[in-house]
Amino acid sequence: MKKEIKTTQAVFPMPVLMISTFNEDGSVDVMNAAWGTMLSRDMVALNLSETHKTVENIKARKGFVVHIADAKHMLEAD
Repeated sequence: MKKEIKTTQAVFPMPVLMISTFNEDGSVDVMNAAWGTMLSRDMVALNLSETHKTVENIKARKGFVVHIADAKHMLEAD
């Protein structure tokens, strides 16, 4: 069956996303997430495995921040 897929806003080429959360003790946790994209101007989709500490933190604290790695910070992001 042929299905037309709606074109949405996206970030291309796909950047490396840095997802930050807070640990139980208040320290910062940052995860390099290669599998993520914009769904709309105010929504992102992240494909994260349940086994990551970052995912545990997101569920526990109900929040996270998405940072886009730039060329200046390529070594740190890699």
